[in-house]
Parts: sequence; C-alpha cells; structure tokens
Amino acid sequence: MADIHSRISYLERFITEQRRETMMRVLDQRTRFVTVVLEDIYQPHNASAVLRTCDCFGVQDVHIIENRNRYRINPDVELGTAQWLTLHRYGQRDNNTPEAIAELRRRGYRIVATTPHGRTVSLDEFRVADAPTAILLGNELEGLSETALEAADERLRIPMYGFVESFNISVSAAIILNTLCSALRRSRDDWMLSADEREEILLGWLRRSIKRSVELEREWERTGSHEQNPAPCVEDADLAR
Repeated sequence: MADIHSRISYLERFITEQRRETMMRVLDQRTRFVTVVLEDIYQPHNASAVLRTCDCFGVQDVHIIENRNRYRINPDVELGTAQWLTLHRYGQRDNNTPEAIAELRRRGYRIVATTPHGRTVSLDEFRVADAPTAILLGNELEGLSETALEAADERLRIPMYGFVESFNISVSAAIILNTLCSALRRSRDDWMLSADEREEILLGWLRRSIKRSVELEREWERTGSHEQNPAPCVEDADLAR
C-alpha cells in the first residue's frame, strides 16, 4: 500500500485550497488528551448534540457504549459533525461497559465518571492536565451504570446551586468540555495530535470529502496516476455545515 503521506498529497489535489486550509486549521486544535465516553444514550437529539459539542471543543474521539440502547444520530442536530470525529463503538455483548473501560485503560486514560453522588471532585477543582482523561457520561434517566461507577478512578460533579441535581447530558458535556479543554490548553503544551495521528485523521477526512475517493485511489494505485495532472475538484462533504 502506498505511503500515507503520498496518498494524502494525491487526494489533496481534488479539494480546494480553502478546504485544505480549513482542515489543517481544525487539525491544529484537535486533541486526544481528553475523550468522551457515552454509555447507553437512547435519545438521538442528545447523542447528536454531544457529538457537535465534541467537534466544537476539538475532542477527536468519542467512545460509544451500547448495552440496551442502540446509539442513533439526529442529523438535524448533529449537522454533519460525526464525519469529522473518530467514533469507537462497543455493542457486541449485553454489557459492553467493561470492554470499553479496559480499552480506554489500554490507551492510557484515567476513567472519570460524571455523577453528583458519592465522593466527587468538583469540576472547577479537577486537574485535567495531570493525565489523559476519559469523561464518562450516562444515559438520560439513570445516569452511569454501577459497573462504570465502580470502575472509575475518579468521580466528577458539576457544581449545582438550584433544586435539580443535574443538567441534561448534552448541557453537561458542553459545560465539562468547555472547562476542561480550556484548562488543558492553558496548562500543557502536548495536548495536540501527533504527526502520525494528524495524517491518519486527515486521510479519513479527505476520503469522506471527495466523491468517488475509493475509485480514485484504486486508479492511482493501479496506474501511478499521481504523477499525472489532477482531475477537477470533486468535493462532496460540506465543512461549513
């Protein structure tokens, strides 16, 4: 298989310079130091709003645990942001939470459960820069499962001053990521993607942005057409959505 860098250079010929600049600007702000984990979310508008929030704050990866509820996206809320994120889905068993947590630990994350109960750390006191962090958010009615809560390294709460004890999940995600991603950028210099991660993600974005990208790559591999003049721009996805 051709070198990923050469493949990217070839595919970039089929997008406008403006789109390429937008992709590079967004990549500059992407991070995997913080990731979001959604356990058993069942309302599509909430699921979609969280994806949109992750994109807005530069969080590249979202881990989706499907135990009883299938994760569904509402395109009117999500507005195409899912195609720019890396989604990891866990849904092969009745209880997929242990598998997801084990995978996150393998990737070096500390597991942080969001809950107003038990021994918790307030969001305004949480030290996000100490270690890569996976923020677990539970479903709309029950919150996180006991499995997730018991496996967590820490419990995180959003300070509340009213009668209700918690925000809607999409609002919680926005408050938490705004606080943590802002703090992370102020306190560490290594929150950005590595060069290899940038290329991997950029290649995926290019493939999803170009019509017939699969056919174009196959032709390139077969004939060495990367040495020829590029074809007209054939973008498909809309970054402005």
